[in-house]
Amino acid sequence: MKSKVLLLLLLTFLMGCTTYYSPSSVAFPWGWGEPPQIQTKDYVPLPYGYGHGSSTLKKWIELKTQQDAITKSLNNLR
Repeated sequence: MKSKVLLLLLLTFLMGCTTYYSPSSVAFPWGWGEPPQIQTKDYVPLPYGYGHGSSTLKKWIELKTQQDAITKSLNNLR
């Protein structure tokens, strides 16, 4: 198990995966990819403790969490 985790970390490092952070410096999950580069100039509370940011970022976070929930439920069907 430990070797699998180390291998995963090594592959992630070699592939150049970047960790992206919310405006409050909380890291987004790696699988989410890069947040939207072009965002509105409004300022709204972000869900799940990510602080405050644009409504574009808020919608992106909500979409990614919904995708994660769908993936998790599909994996539970196996």
